[in-house]
Amino acid sequence: MLHVTNGSVALSRLHDLGVPGRIVPWDDVLHEGPVPAGLSEQALRRVRAEFLAIDWGDAAEIERSLAARDAALAEATAGDEIVLWFEHDLYDQLHVLQVLAQLGPLRPPRGGARVTAILADDYLAAQSDEQLAAWFGARRPLGPEQWEAAADAWARFRAPEPTGLAGFAHPGAWPSLRSSVRRHLQQFPSAHDGLSRTERQTLAAVAGAPLTVRDTFRAANHAVEPAIFMGDAGWWSHIHRLVVAAHPLIRVVGEPPSGWHDPDWWRDEPSAPRLELTESGRRVLAGELDHVALNGIDRWLGGVHLAAEPASGGTSTPIWRWHEARGLVERT
Repeated sequence: MLHVTNGSVALSRLHDLGVPGRIVPWDDVLHEGPVPAGLSEQALRRVRAEFLAIDWGDAAEIERSLAARDAALAEATAGDEIVLWFEHDLYDQLHVLQVLAQLGPLRPPRGGARVTAILADDYLAAQSDEQLAAWFGARRPLGPEQWEAAADAWARFRAPEPTGLAGFAHPGAWPSLRSSVRRHLQQFPSAHDGLSRTERQTLAAVAGAPLTVRDTFRAANHAVEPAIFMGDAGWWSHIHRLVVAAHPLIRVVGEPPSGWHDPDWWRDEPSAPRLELTESGRRVLAGELDHVALNGIDRWLGGVHLAAEPASGGTSTPIWRWHEARGLVERT
């Protein structure tokens, strides 16, 4: 039996629970960086490792870790059961899609290991041992429609244009997959101000008064996200770019640490660096200016590469933008 879960915290909880078999964490922030279509598993691992190395370590070491993870999953297909333990947030739901894509040959009614799932509507690490044991006992095989929905969503997520993902409505999709697809689309620049939802929530958090980086992280995520999907490092990787932009939206109050990965950013004491809005940040948050027009963009979301220089002469390069009220993405 192989258990696949979302990271080291859940892994330790399952170890403590004493579930039989091996436990493998599926570590990758798939909601950030390139996940383009048309690549072999090996080529995709290399692309992901090169991206993750920007903030999370050595590319070769990361690629080896991803290869070991994939090999463990492939080996388990000859066993009796593969159990998926994943939460309701975007980070986890993208893991489910990737795992099921790699397990595609096991889709019913084909042979091989049985694939069962605990698709929790809450955070695994927050549960009691009794609750985790109850979920394990109640695990069920995925039905054909769920496999089909996962394959459909994964293909749309990796496509070079996001219109298909915005139109995702497979009848086999479970509630947390549907909500996660929408949350991913909200990370595209808004048609209103050029901000991702995470960027807007961060600007709103520091609009009243300067906050420490840690307090800003909590206010922009824990306080406003129904299903928290960003860890502190992933959030900071996304947000610190607002500080170094050509027209910064956030400034640092106090002495900044020497590098963006320095743990001193996360100090809580009175002398800790704090974040506050710039005048440009206030105007973007108010919808008077557009972040992409001011600062350009070079960012991957799944299979979509968003690339545009700052506006010149009042015009800017059309990019895919999210229309919240209309629930769609358009190149504008």
